[in-house]
Amino acid sequence: MYRKQEILEKLTGIQSSRKSYYTELIYLVEEMKKKNNQLAVINQLTQIQINATWPETSIAIATQLQLILPFEHFALSLQQGSALSTYLSRWNGGEWQCQSWQQSASTDLAQAAQRLHASISEILPQHLATSVPLQNLRKQTFGFLTILHRGGQGLSKEESELFQLTASHVGVCVENILLFQDLSEKVKIEAQLVQSAKMAAIGEIAAGIAHELNSPLTAILGNSQLLLREMGACEAAPLMNDIYRCGVRCKKIIQNLLTFSRQEEYQFEEVFLDDVVEDALGLIGYQLTVSGLAIQFEQAPAKLSFYGSRHQIEQIVINLLLNARDALAGQEDGRITIRTFYQKDEDRSYAGLSVHDNGMGILPEHLPQIFQPFFSTKERSKGTGLGLSVSLGIAAAHGGKLWAESESNEYSLFTLLLPLSSDEEVHHGEETDPDSR
Repeated sequence: MYRKQEILEKLTGIQSSRKSYYTELIYLVEEMKKKNNQLAVINQLTQIQINATWPETSIAIATQLQLILPFEHFALSLQQGSALSTYLSRWNGGEWQCQSWQQSASTDLAQAAQRLHASISEILPQHLATSVPLQNLRKQTFGFLTILHRGGQGLSKEESELFQLTASHVGVCVENILLFQDLSEKVKIEAQLVQSAKMAAIGEIAAGIAHELNSPLTAILGNSQLLLREMGACEAAPLMNDIYRCGVRCKKIIQNLLTFSRQEEYQFEEVFLDDVVEDALGLIGYQLTVSGLAIQFEQAPAKLSFYGSRHQIEQIVINLLLNARDALAGQEDGRITIRTFYQKDEDRSYAGLSVHDNGMGILPEHLPQIFQPFFSTKERSKGTGLGLSVSLGIAAAHGGKLWAESESNEYSLFTLLLPLSSDEEVHHGEETDPDSR
């Protein structure tokens, strides 16, 4: 009987139809899972942060695309002006690493893709590149998405269609990032213009005040010195001495105001940075030592020179040292470490100086404001708020940089970079990290 039933099922095809149904059902379920996965990836690609950098954007796209398409490496290319910028994300087995370069852009789409593939093949010669264009709403191409396979295996027809679909969604996201960057740049320029106008007004006012005060102050200082000589050791001598000392302090403030307003000119010459630090320590080193502070000066292995004003850079060093002294006031085991070092940044060589102290530090909300004129957290009798703003102006006038890093109640680190006048005596292998303490 069972044999008869089996023969009937084979003749009628009931069993074979059941198997075909389940096979088809499993296939449809797998296809639905794959489509859902593709939609989830596309959804993630449309949520890239608009404030992300281009290397971050390239890596984010590569990370998601790898979930739905087979490839080894990925490149995001963007046409910005007359240049085509490429951000190549390479998988090193543990993480994505991005490198970038620029080449001249081409108006012809096919030619632009060929030139892009040629530049990539110089880096990855054994890989096949497949690119799809990024287009805006007006169907204008502004970049490419490129995936790279090892050997001659490319994408199937279905995978190519999926790649093109993904590029249409990614294009919207990338265009939003471009618009955000353009808007951010305009806002930044507007803020710089407003700040420049404020600084110009402050400089003009400062110069006027300084010149108006110079004449009466000269009389105060001269007359107080004459009276001190005549008074000798009488009871009023300390009072007159206080008048003279306050006058000297006012004179220094006026000199800072004139420097800030750039009304004074200084002679530029080739100067060794270590010599400037030695001169500054010669002026105020004893004052720092009697305050109970330990001073350590670590010189660079090679002599570093810059072209500039010895007096002005010395003024920066003194300002930084006095600020470090104030930050260490009343603290046991106060230490100030001064370091000179060589640094190469953005294809330019610099003579570097850092001043580190283990004092009270700077509050995070104050750190962005410390270089603003007349901003000070000190008592009014101890600071004018001009020292760091003047120092920043001097550094900028020398083509250099000055910035601060700090942790509240831990340390402060001020770093000054001045363009190096010559690389002849400096070995590139001696580049030093100013953060190493």
